[in-house]
Amino acid sequence: MSFTERFQTSLESLFVPLNTTTFVVAYSGGVDSHVLLHCCKKLNLPVRALHVHHGLQSSADEWVTHCQNICESLDIHLDVIYVDANKKKGESPEETARNVRYAALQNGLVADDILLTAQHRDDQAETLLLQLFRSASSAGLAAMPASKSLGNHLHLRPLLSFSKNEIEKFAKQNAFSWIEDPSNQDEAFDRNFLRKNILPLLEARWPEAKSQLSTVASLQAKNLEVLEAMAAIDMANSLSTQNNSSVIETLSVLSIDRLLQLSSSRLLNLLRYWIINTLQKQPTKKLLEELESSLIQSQQDANPDIVFSDFSFRKFQGNLYLIKTDNVSVIQKDVEWNPLVLLDLPDLNVQLKAATSASKGLNKQLLDELLYVRFRKGGEKFHPANRMHSQSLKKLLQEANVPPWERDVIPLIYFGDELIAVGDLWVAKAFSVAEGESGWVVGVECL
Repeated sequence: MSFTERFQTSLESLFVPLNTTTFVVAYSGGVDSHVLLHCCKKLNLPVRALHVHHGLQSSADEWVTHCQNICESLDIHLDVIYVDANKKKGESPEETARNVRYAALQNGLVADDILLTAQHRDDQAETLLLQLFRSASSAGLAAMPASKSLGNHLHLRPLLSFSKNEIEKFAKQNAFSWIEDPSNQDEAFDRNFLRKNILPLLEARWPEAKSQLSTVASLQAKNLEVLEAMAAIDMANSLSTQNNSSVIETLSVLSIDRLLQLSSSRLLNLLRYWIINTLQKQPTKKLLEELESSLIQSQQDANPDIVFSDFSFRKFQGNLYLIKTDNVSVIQKDVEWNPLVLLDLPDLNVQLKAATSASKGLNKQLLDELLYVRFRKGGEKFHPANRMHSQSLKKLLQEANVPPWERDVIPLIYFGDELIAVGDLWVAKAFSVAEGESGWVVGVECL
């Protein structure tokens, strides 16, 4: 079987049929991605290329020119994406470049696109060793999957069964021209150190070392499938219903009582699966253990706020909440509002509007008044339309099971010094219409 035929078999094993979508090759200009691009063209697949310009090498602009020339010769459309791949705080240079690259590739995909990248068997062996030295879990030891989701798209690695030698031999036979990235020689990078020093020693002793390491990664991937299938069952049994937050977006909620019925290892497996499926982000071992000890196994009154990226984990009334907290901050000053006009509150990432209500709500005369949006300072009293007496706003929010993190960011609507509405929860009795009359209520929507 020829190299191209093997490639077709590999690709068909990952995705069938081949002609109903567009394959997008992540084309760096190196030998691996050049071979990948050539095979797609040879098979007459619908294909285009994406090149990510990291700007980390002085010759990066020359690489763009090279990629453009190659794609032009193959009659393949090329898009070049320029990114800032300078090292970010808390990340290695390699990690930053990888994260920025995949974010750019994902943003470059459109509906029905499938991303193809050119990692091969040697890359797989290196990845497994790197994960071993990082004390990785089964997920890490599974190394690079041949098929995975990337946002709403599919990401395939059809060259994982090919060795680097096979790829380079095929490229030389076809007289390909490719780029050699000088950073691949820098042994300050862990992967390069393994490639140039450790793997040659292993192969000298065990000639099939790379193939065997790749096989181990494949076996771990199968183990991971079992773990994720179990996690999916456990998550379905642990999901909890809750009142959706009007300001701070609640992404998912798990019942702590049901989580406590699981063994520690099974619980950590579920939490990892839950976070990946909800956020498409890989949690660290430290984060998972902190969630278990500080939120799930902790005393009922313990309620720490565990932050992960732009998200937060909180505990409330026997539930574990995963909420979105980016760009949410309490507004300190009063905000004027003409209720006939939509009001954006970008600090809270919400929009207020006056929504007509057929048989309840605020008096329509208030629509012609200047209202004010304020936030809790403590000590507020409020008399809801459906209550006999006024109560402290704090007690009303507690009785309504409003989570603590939500209470200080619910917009309070004032007419002069009178509190007439609490977000979209209640309207004031003194300013409400009679039963059966048409009024209006405050609508709160996320931007």
